[in-house]
Amino acid sequence: MEKTHVKIKFPNQFGQYISYIDNLEFEGTKIDDFINTLDGIYGDIKERIFESDGRVRPYINLFLGSKNIESLEGIHTKINNGDTIALLLSRAGG
Repeated sequence: MEKTHVKIKFPNQFGQYISYIDNLEFEGTKIDDFINTLDGIYGDIKERIFESDGRVRPYINLFLGSKNIESLEGIHTKINNGDTIALLLSRAGG
């Protein structure tokens, strides 16, 4: 299987769960492969990001480059070597 290397930008709230890593090499070429790799290494990352039905939690925005994966192909979005994956937490309030 093909290996892909990506840069990771996660907020500090998630950094504690992924050891504050800023890049990752994983087998596969899709967002789902990336998330499954993180989940396999660090545990329960998938359930922190996704609802039980597979949708990204409403307070989380997952980006590939500058595009939200929800506007692309969701977890089936293709990743290329050197891409940046960013997770942003939505802010609420007034």
